[in-house]
Amino acid sequence: MQPAVDTTALYSALLDKKDEEGLSWRAVAAELGIHSSTFTRLYKGSRPDTETLVLLTNWLGVSLDQFLSGQAAERDQRRETMVAIGTHLRADRRLTPESADAIAAVVKAAYDQLAEPAASESERRTE
Repeated sequence: MQPAVDTTALYSALLDKKDEEGLSWRAVAAELGIHSSTFTRLYKGSRPDTETLVLLTNWLGVSLDQFLSGQAAERDQRRETMVAIGTHLRADRRLTPESADAIAAVVKAAYDQLAEPAASESERRTE
């Protein structure tokens, strides 16, 4: 039995890096030599094949172990929230992809400014 892959954490990490580098999913897919629908399937919880999983984690520059169930760090709720918001914006047919990304960037900036720190961050600050 293969270990389960935490697809939510993997997708979130990919989304963060894609956004940091200002890339589209198509550009990331082209860079990695995979089809862009890989990211849609991953978002929906489908486990990528082993070769693709290795390509994705190499692109992230992290160990595959980080995304294996039972070994993955606690899911980052901020990332999950931002993924959900971005997905809804990109699904809105009245918005161009650029407009959806611009709105997502504004929401992310406001969220980062106003959200309460995670428990682990609060504990580190008081130590």
